[in-house]
Amino acid sequence: MIRPRVCVFSTNFLDFSQTFVYDELRHHQRWDASVICHQRRNADRFPWDDALVLDRPGALGRLDGLVYKATGTSPTALRWIRERRFDLLHAHFGPGSMYALGPAALFDLPLVVTYHGYDVPLLGSRERLRPRYWRYGALSGLMLRRVDRFLAASDELGRMLVEFGAPPERVHVWRLGVTIPDTWSPRPLRDDVRVVMIGRFVEKKGFEYGVAAFARVAAHHPRAVLQIIGDGPGRAGLDARIAEHRLGDRVQMLGVLPHAEVFTTLEAADVLMAPSVVDANGNRESGLLVIKEAAARGLPAVGTLHGGIPEIIDDGVTGFLVPERDVDALAVRLGTLVGDAAVRQGMGIAARAKMEREYEIVARVRVLEDHYDAARAERRSRR
Repeated sequence: MIRPRVCVFSTNFLDFSQTFVYDELRHHQRWDASVICHQRRNADRFPWDDALVLDRPGALGRLDGLVYKATGTSPTALRWIRERRFDLLHAHFGPGSMYALGPAALFDLPLVVTYHGYDVPLLGSRERLRPRYWRYGALSGLMLRRVDRFLAASDELGRMLVEFGAPPERVHVWRLGVTIPDTWSPRPLRDDVRVVMIGRFVEKKGFEYGVAAFARVAAHHPRAVLQIIGDGPGRAGLDARIAEHRLGDRVQMLGVLPHAEVFTTLEAADVLMAPSVVDANGNRESGLLVIKEAAARGLPAVGTLHGGIPEIIDDGVTGFLVPERDVDALAVRLGTLVGDAAVRQGMGIAARAKMEREYEIVARVRVLEDHYDAARAERRSRR
């Protein structure tokens, strides 16, 4: 039996922050997946043979890359898509869908787009007028009419897409899955607690509030440490907050780590903190993947009532939820987890069980393929 084929549009395949794209590709069971991208990145970490790279060595490759980036398509891309006879196109992120709109219309193919967070509020922000996003801003009306199935990574993003004009019947919530480690045991009951925060140093991560909350907890728990994985434009400000609170070696800045080392750090940690906020441009998280990855390894989390985080953390069961920018509440809940090993352990066990029930990667990709099937059938019915 011939399996249907999907062409996945990933602008740069693949940045470390988008490991979820690779995980989806690897776990397809009923569909064959190919990738089309502008640039190929980290190929040793994310090997995928069936990929068309437009920006590649040589004069023709450079020309293809320039044309693709400037216009959103190229003769090479169109010829490749036509020859492969795909059954469906799937783009990640709203701006990435701009590369799929033309081929979808030209070849009358169903188009699925996954929206991950920043891309939906961008539709109502002045940021969409910047050169980086001009095509997304200019063609957003066409996108909202043409996409066959909008996959929003959280309930909030789904509601926002409808508010911006997406047909409600085409909007579906699609929650990313994670790999659940086969071997695992509950965290030991110990006093030397490791709290971890992971992400880019940007406003929406809210790390400054996490540092302030940890400073209050650290005053009462001398063996607790905070580990921060990541880097970004907010590094200087974060360093200043750490110095301001006189945390010294109580905070360990681990930098950007390969995914395997992130997992190793999580497996040795005790609590995840995710103090995310809506930033000045309306940018927000969707379903924060790091909370799922931590929970899959038995870590309870303290997160904010923000974006898709309440869909991942069951307040009082798998962790705690607090209002955005509320350092007092964040410190109280973090203090509960740091100070009570039995509570930590019980919530960690519940967190892993929730991941097994709701976010296991194979089951989630099976649902994604169901979305592909439905989008294909709906496109046929509209012809």
